[in-house]
Amino acid sequence: MSEEYRSDHTDEQLSDRVPRRSPRILATLAVILAGTAILGCVLPIAIWPGEAKLTAPLFCAVPYTEPIVVSDTFHDSEGQSTNYSMYCVGDRGQYTEVGFARPWFALWALHTALVIVLVIMVRAWAWWRPAQATEPARLAESTEL
Repeated sequence: MSEEYRSDHTDEQLSDRVPRRSPRILATLAVILAGTAILGCVLPIAIWPGEAKLTAPLFCAVPYTEPIVVSDTFHDSEGQSTNYSMYCVGDRGQYTEVGFARPWFALWALHTALVIVLVIMVRAWAWWRPAQATEPARLAESTEL
């Protein structure tokens, strides 16, 4: 473009760069992580404490093959508190304590992965879905005989 046609009052920046999507992706990821963390607090504690048993293949090794989730309720001057813990028990009653944190983090990772896959599938469906016609297709004109 020659200098005589360029306006001095405009600040033109011509670029072929594609706008970055990383802030949107990072915001979506932050929402997913926060939502699954809240889900991870509600689901294995209030709704289904036995969900921690799903992580047994990760934490229970031979001879401790059977997972058991135990809730211990304590009463003190501040009120009542409940502690959940997973134990891996063997055939003869021997056990190892896995605790609560490791199964919870594993379940959080599982919930996060499931939600991310679901979000990707929904966005892919919206992207691949054919565009809706704004006006109905017209029939070809014909002549009557």
